[in-house]
Amino acid sequence: AEQAIKEIPPTVRRAAMSIETFHKASLVHDDIEDDDAFRYGQPAVHRRFGLPTAINVGDYLIGLGYRLLSRPSEDDIDSQARVDVLDALAAAHMRLAEGQGSELLWRDAKDRNLTPLDALKVYALKTSPAFEAALLSGVRLAGDAEPYREAIRVFSRNMGVAFQILNDLGDWVGDDMNKMSAGGDVFGGRPTLLWALALQALPEKEASELLSLADHECGLTDSERLRRVRQLYDQADVFETALKLVDKHQARAEQVADEIEVEDLRRLLYFLVDTVLERPEMPSPPVVNIGISAPLG
Repeated sequence: AEQAIKEIPPTVRRAAMSIETFHKASLVHDDIEDDDAFRYGQPAVHRRFGLPTAINVGDYLIGLGYRLLSRPSEDDIDSQARVDVLDALAAAHMRLAEGQGSELLWRDAKDRNLTPLDALKVYALKTSPAFEAALLSGVRLAGDAEPYREAIRVFSRNMGVAFQILNDLGDWVGDDMNKMSAGGDVFGGRPTLLWALALQALPEKEASELLSLADHECGLTDSERLRRVRQLYDQADVFETALKLVDKHQARAEQVADEIEVEDLRRLLYFLVDTVLERPEMPSPPVVNIGISAPLG
């Protein structure tokens, strides 16, 4: 593996590293905007080192990402390919910000009504550009990306949406860290598909109750609120419905892969499907006694 990495051209390696630096920068800034307490099981950067330092770390990572691509290197990759990759990453960067902006607008409006379609639109903006930029960058550095641009766009959109749905499902299983993430989504006002599916499927009385649970003044503790949200989610069968939507978007991504004539690229797309879209095991009992005593933000 080490020898194989050494054979990869420097520009390609730098592009791969730049994508990772952009991703980490987006996580640092996203945690600030949502005031999330944890990332990867550790205190979020802004919680550990303070807001100014976290903003600066994210800004530095963005600059590093572009610097990794702009520096000249001694390989056979032409300058136009480098410019095209920079353009693809800049476009993805802007779309990610648009997706986050849509999420913030919904949160600040204080109206917790949400349709599944609107939730999926936010997912497509927030998550899909990262897949698309990474794939386009790799293909462009290997040659002409134009014949594959539309296929990569459709594949990435479906992969991004399916990945985000699975990420939301994963917040409701496992240890207390997962449950705190689920609480952050519910109480922090993030537009999740699970919330939208529940509002769509529940009778009017229960849907109104669900909306009221997003209000910190509802009179319940956070653990009681989260437990009741889980009960309403189970009543609306949102977890099963969400998994069916994952299957739907995975099938669309696989259809795109099937139509790719270049075997190596087709195998790569299937590899991504198999590794990225792993299903969580959803338990049947509701979330109880998670020990959250202060509002999650």
